[in-house]
Amino acid sequence: MRAKQLYEAPLFSRPNTFSFDLNHGFETFDPKTGDDKLTALLEWIRQMSPEGGRLRKVCHEADFVCWRGLLTRISATIYSRDDGWRVRAIRRKGVVFLMEEKTEQARQRELNQTDMEKRMSYWGHKFEQYVTRDDSSESPDTSQPVTTKEEYGVVFRNDLTTDARLNPAKKSIGILYSGEVDCLDKYGGLIELKTQKGDLHAGFWKSPKSLKWWLQSSLVNVDTIIVGHRTHEGHVTSLSTVRTREMPQRATWNFRACFEFTSTIFTQILKFLGEREGAACVVEYRSEMGLQKGITMRRVPEDTCDDIVPEEFLKNYY
Repeated sequence: MRAKQLYEAPLFSRPNTFSFDLNHGFETFDPKTGDDKLTALLEWIRQMSPEGGRLRKVCHEADFVCWRGLLTRISATIYSRDDGWRVRAIRRKGVVFLMEEKTEQARQRELNQTDMEKRMSYWGHKFEQYVTRDDSSESPDTSQPVTTKEEYGVVFRNDLTTDARLNPAKKSIGILYSGEVDCLDKYGGLIELKTQKGDLHAGFWKSPKSLKWWLQSSLVNVDTIIVGHRTHEGHVTSLSTVRTREMPQRATWNFRACFEFTSTIFTQILKFLGEREGAACVVEYRSEMGLQKGITMRRVPEDTCDDIVPEEFLKNYY
């Protein structure tokens, strides 16, 4: 419902025959503020099961519920070792709910953002406005203020192979997760939109950035990424298409190693929490300590994680 549609006309324009000014409207940008936690995903679960019931069944027998962004963050760790993360976890009625928390490092980085960094963050959202529309009878409306308060989300149920060293009895870990998708093509296919300075040169394919693009898209079955190639000043003058399924063949990273790492972390969380209702923990990767010593897991009181899954939601389930 209310998904944006891809406006394909610029894809067939010759490079340098158009210019999308990504700075336009920066002063009226209306960003989403605050942390919406798992609210939208929990509401989706509730709407899918208005009669309530057994929570694990409602969650398609998943062991974990989380956002796609958290899966991307953890999976990219072995190639993005400078990016720390912190996750809170709580077991509720047989399902472990995960929520990412900003690290102190991330908070400081956000507080100290330069005007240029804020502008570059805006550019990606403005690009979406140039190449999407509300329906096929319209052209994109680029005069309206850009807002990130409306999103089109998809929900997936997927499996990771369990780390057999930690839990030989359990063969797989089920994960129910949701992520935002930028728009749909005319056939209803999911499309991701990205901007990139210049071409996708060899350095891009060696970088964690290309891995994060792949993770973000492949986790929600997006096979087409439309790239707006921009100048240093924020003008998109050409577009190209990247097929998600072809990216690992061009890159130097190994996505299987990424998922094995995530599987190890998730298997450890399951083992650490055990079967007790309300068991909670914080898992953290501190980048300054390195990958071997930087990952810690500590128990926390149940009430420090109560906000992840409100009682109002849980009362419908057993």
